[in-house]
Order: sequence, then structure tokens, then C-alpha cells
Amino acid sequence: SIKPKEQTTTAKKPLVAAVDRNIPMAGFQDRNTFAVVIGNEKYDNEAPVPFAENDARVFKEYLQKTLGVPEKQIRFIPNATLNNLRIAVRWLKQAMEVCGGTGKAIFYYAGHGIPDEADKTAYLLPTDGIGGDAETAYSLQKLYAELSKMTAQRTVVFLDACFSGAKREGDMMASARGVAIKVKASEPQGTMVVFTAAQGDETAYPYNSQQHGMFTYFLLKKMQDTKGDVSLGELGDYLTQEVKRESFVENNKMQTPSVNASSALANSWRSIKLR
Repeated sequence: SIKPKEQTTTAKKPLVAAVDRNIPMAGFQDRNTFAVVIGNEKYDNEAPVPFAENDARVFKEYLQKTLGVPEKQIRFIPNATLNNLRIAVRWLKQAMEVCGGTGKAIFYYAGHGIPDEADKTAYLLPTDGIGGDAETAYSLQKLYAELSKMTAQRTVVFLDACFSGAKREGDMMASARGVAIKVKASEPQGTMVVFTAAQGDETAYPYNSQQHGMFTYFLLKKMQDTKGDVSLGELGDYLTQEVKRESFVENNKMQTPSVNASSALANSWRSIKLR
């Protein structure tokens, strides 16, 4: 009898982006930096945010390895609820108090952002929140106000989110009205610098081939290329240039990151080093 031909299958290995490998090692520990890292991917009432958990996980690795932040000084929260967000912000404020004015704070968020359609203000959407109900979300104005109360040397905020009511893939969230909303800009206070993935009514897109948000991918890429030795001004210029270009090439859509610093820092924020 003739034996049937053996079937050979080659299972596809999951893609690991270049920025997820060969993460530079700092060779020192930064005892004065504390960080909150949130990746909201799985929502109870809204569509998921592709790759948000991976964004947060790899950013945490860069904090530890490239910026030298000890793991105990990082609060890593995949899929944060509203209370998780509140507790994380409170922990960061307490950490800065313990540092007695020498502390540096980093707040990173990947996930949905939403507008309050009534007054056009912006909110971070926790995983138990409802996109059409701002009362279930965390106000960006409140976040900035809470972080500005800290006695920190500086606070750097990274937001891989948009606040127009759009999903990461570009179409509108189910709870939105179907029209992208341009929210009012919330002003950072104190010694705060905020990097945001998109402006106005734009969308913060995914970089599907790299399994990251477009903004986070290039944030990690710059940290990898410079081994973390980069000024906030250089980082901002790089993110704006690369994300804007790649989003147009990949998605045929505009995505323009922005950097917003508190008035107290004037232009001095540009020379502040990330590490």
C-alpha cells in the first residue's frame, strides 16, 4: 500500500519588532525616578485598542533596562480600571513626596481617549468606562492638576491616545456620534512636559507591521538608537517627523504628535534629558 504523503506545516512565529529586541542596558540604577505605565487594550464596553498591552510592556522594559529605573519604582498596569488609575496617580504623588524634591516622574498611557461632547474636554478611558459617558473616565485636566501638585524635579507624560472619539484603527468608537471631535488643549502645569500621539481631531494609529502604536514604536526606536541619552527637544522633533511621515505612508492619514510644556519651563524643557 502507498503511504500517504506526510503533511508538513510551518507555524508562523509571532512577530517580534526590532524595538522589542536588543534593548540597551543602562548599567546603573536611577533611584530618583518613579513611573506609572498603563496599557489599556481590553475594554468591557468598547472595542479593544490593538497592541496597547505590548506598548506598555515594552516601554516598561526600556524604563528598567535603558533608563535604569528599578522595577519596584514602576507601577505597571495592563487594563486599568478607573480606580486603578486613581490609585496609580496617588502612588506617584506619594513617591515624589518621599523623594523630597529630588524625584522625577514618568506617566505613560496607551489606550482609548475620549472627548466630553458637551464641553470638548479630554479624558483617558479606563477599561470599565463607557465611551459616551465622561463621568466614567479620568479627566486629562484632573491628571495634569494632580501631577502638578507633586514636588518633582520634572514630570514627563506620554499619551499614546487620541481624544477625538476615534478608535486606533481609525473608525469611530461605537459610543461616539460618528464625527471626530476636536478637543480643547489641556495645559500642563508645574514642571511638566506632555508628549501626545495626535493633535485635534486626528487618530492615534497602530503600526500593524510592528505590533505597536505608531507613536510608541518611534518613542521606543529613539530610546533604542540613543540608549536613552536624548533630550526632550530632540525626542519631540523626532516623534513629530517620523510619526507624521510613517502614518501618511502606511495609512494615508495625518497623525501629528505634539509636545506641550508647562509655562514655567518656557523653552528650557528642550534641553532636559530623558535619562
